[in-house]
Amino acid sequence: MRTPLGGSLALRRLGWVSIRFALNHRLALPVRVQPDCGAVRHGGGLSVQARARRYNRRVQQRHRKARNDTIAFLTELNALFSDAVRTGDEEAFLQRALELAMRAVGGDRAFLALVEQSTGHLVVVNTTGFGWTPETARLRLSLAHESARGITGHAVLTARPYRTGNTHEDPYYLEYFRDVRSEIAVPIWGTSGQSVGVINVESAQPDRFTEDHEHRLVAISHAAAAALRVQGFRARESALIEVGNNLTTILDIDTLMQKVLSVAAGLLRFEDCTVFLTDEATGMLVLAASSGSLAGRTGESPYRLGEGITGWVAAHGSSVRLVEPRNDPRWRGLCLEFPPDEIGALLAVPIVGRNRVLGVLRVVRRKSPNAWFSISFSEGEERVLNTIGRQLGAAVENVRTYERLLNAERMAAWGELSARAAHMIGNRTFALKGDLNEMSYLLSQKPCEDIRAEIVDIAASMCRGVERLEEILREFRDFVVATQVTLAACDLNALVQETVSEIFPRRTSIELTMELDPDLPRLRCDARKLKRAFGELIENAVSFQPEGGVLHVRTYLVAASDRIRYGMSQSRESVAVEFADAGPGIADDQKERVFQPFHSTRAKGMGLGLSIVKGIVEAHHGVVREIGALGQGARFVVCLPVAESAA
Repeated sequence: MRTPLGGSLALRRLGWVSIRFALNHRLALPVRVQPDCGAVRHGGGLSVQARARRYNRRVQQRHRKARNDTIAFLTELNALFSDAVRTGDEEAFLQRALELAMRAVGGDRAFLALVEQSTGHLVVVNTTGFGWTPETARLRLSLAHESARGITGHAVLTARPYRTGNTHEDPYYLEYFRDVRSEIAVPIWGTSGQSVGVINVESAQPDRFTEDHEHRLVAISHAAAAALRVQGFRARESALIEVGNNLTTILDIDTLMQKVLSVAAGLLRFEDCTVFLTDEATGMLVLAASSGSLAGRTGESPYRLGEGITGWVAAHGSSVRLVEPRNDPRWRGLCLEFPPDEIGALLAVPIVGRNRVLGVLRVVRRKSPNAWFSISFSEGEERVLNTIGRQLGAAVENVRTYERLLNAERMAAWGELSARAAHMIGNRTFALKGDLNEMSYLLSQKPCEDIRAEIVDIAASMCRGVERLEEILREFRDFVVATQVTLAACDLNALVQETVSEIFPRRTSIELTMELDPDLPRLRCDARKLKRAFGELIENAVSFQPEGGVLHVRTYLVAASDRIRYGMSQSRESVAVEFADAGPGIADDQKERVFQPFHSTRAKGMGLGLSIVKGIVEAHHGVVREIGALGQGARFVVCLPVAESAA
């Protein structure tokens, strides 16, 4: 389209100008001049043609400058979008985007603020330009109060750009710096179209910002939004990978539940998360864990299958995502994280096993005091929670399979233990009967005074037999209860020192050395059971060094690189207690067998000592290994995980 230029007669005689690009981008373009053959000089000055040429050159210069400026901006914008996908440093990227925004529109100062998801407040995270101090940069805007929103808050609430060239007369302007005459604010949009942040630029010049400047800031805003989304995707990906790596290695249902609550809190915004598991025997949903007020009701069975929204999810194996869940006809309100009138949104997904639903994972959000701020769960969040539900289902089945195998092994060990114990007790009983028969015979044949010495010897033999029976029964009992632990906060170093003080002989030719790490985190453990395990390892070291030697006891934090070698989870801190002696050591083909029941090279006991140690340690979700070399002494290492609540 060609449009004749208005204005003076001289300009009308110059011809026509194409203005399509100028209309779109507010840029000046060169004028195509139609020569005027009848041009004359007036009063010795420039001819009309000369003045037109000079004017044309100036227009062309302005056009070239504007074009070069646009090319430079587009180049930087392209680089910014590329970095939005690649960057791993969100803060540095947002600072770079803000600095480009201020340059692109020629502002004096600027800031970038993000919506705080938990409160709905607008919080400044990046600043650039004149006048900022550590105090002024800590700006927070409460969008719930209309009088304190300012232009920035107005742009966020409406999710539309806003600019003014005269702040003194603008109805939304809120003074923060006295020199501001022009201000422009462009929201950063989330996936749902709701504002997740804002870019704000200010200038001391009136009417500084144009529509073209607004377009430029919108483009930069899109780049910032892309970077925030990519960072969110990466965080979720990392967390889900961690879930997959960790949940399958946790073999305790309570620890598993707490891990799920922790992972979900890192991936989603919610006020409470609750896990229900199906009790197949009763057809009820049992509250297994909660991150909030329901934690005190763990073990209760509030829902039948199909009852309420939670029971419906368990019965149908489908997720439910609701705003104002009280309005749903399935609502029963039987087991609530907080009062029903405060619940704004609910998301519940099934915990799916191989062929069945094992339970329900439910998260809720409170109603927001800011009406503009959406509390609804998104489809993406539903997909994430469904993924966690599926991984949790696989982990629950792993735990239950492990418990079944453990029970099967325990029953097999019980059978062998019963047979071995019956044999050993039978031998002791037979010996006692022999002693009693001998005593009866002697008493019937001779007066007591003549057989006193023989009776004393027989009585001593009977006492030894009874002590042996007590020892067998005690070892039997310890083996049975080894896996029954009661956890409490514990100082591992203090426990080790106490055990050594009680068990290590006071008069011995064995040299004792201790190396205890003072920076160990506290554990949750059964101190009495661990003392039994540590005591057994100390007694072992002493018994295999009858002529003297060395016992070195050490505690330390297990390095991340050693966790796999010891069979521990990579994602959780672990501590170790090491008992090293200078005895004969253990051959490689015997390192695993020494922990089996009834395997012993000592005359004392039933051969259950190290098996009991293994049972106690595994009940704490730890491992015990022998890593010494034959001929250089035994080296037992007990690794114990640090509970998240104790770390």
